[in-house]
Amino acid sequence: MTFRVALKALARNKMRTALTMLGMIIGVAAVIAMVALGTGAQAVIEDQIKSAGTNLITVSPGSMNAMGVRTGFGNSNRMMPEDADAIRQLPQIEYVSEVANTRSQIIFGNMNWNTSIDGVNIDLPLIRSWPMKYGAFFSPEDVRASAKVCVLGSNVSDNLFGENVDPTGETVRIRNQIFKVLGVMTTKGAGAGGTNLDDRVLAPYTTVMKKLSGNQNLNQILASSRSAEGLAAAAAAVTETMRAQHEIAPGGDDDFT
Repeated sequence: MTFRVALKALARNKMRTALTMLGMIIGVAAVIAMVALGTGAQAVIEDQIKSAGTNLITVSPGSMNAMGVRTGFGNSNRMMPEDADAIRQLPQIEYVSEVANTRSQIIFGNMNWNTSIDGVNIDLPLIRSWPMKYGAFFSPEDVRASAKVCVLGSNVSDNLFGENVDPTGETVRIRNQIFKVLGVMTTKGAGAGGTNLDDRVLAPYTTVMKKLSGNQNLNQILASSRSAEGLAAAAAAVTETMRAQHEIAPGGDDDFT
């Protein structure tokens, strides 16, 4: 009975009924659209954070104190592979990679490209959540032997070999040294500070230090904590380990960041 009365009332006020329904439809649609946009934006931001690296901790030489004007960031040359080995022993840390940078021309046939040569260790793809597009990353044996092997960023590969070309097995020349190409990384995009992560060549850090740069110090150490929740504790443990490695007295300033 009540249902029939309601239907008659709606039928007698068709315009009012239509406007009420339209308002409800617009309201519900607006809420759904806002939720969808918010979820999409969150997913984009999360993907950008994940692309930088998994639970990433970056250790750089030199100290930085903006309020106290001390700007020694990047000036210390005391960061050594032994520091990375010590960090690798921490239970809070899952992955570690030494980083030794230089820059050079890379040549293939009559093509050449000036790019960053990043000496790293085998954990870098795991720290950066960075899979291969072609081929395979270098091995622990390559690192121990300072092997002349490399993996190309997608931008370098496209400029030397052409787009959608697998250069695995080819050889390139870097500073009169012949390197075998083991593969190509997937496209990564911009990293911290807007640097193009795809415009670089990755090689064993031992090879870069001994055969390209001649520098026995590291430019960075990258580490990954075992969980996002434990990131702060892992960073604190890394700081304590670095201070012990560099024999910094209590109250003394860090020579790393």
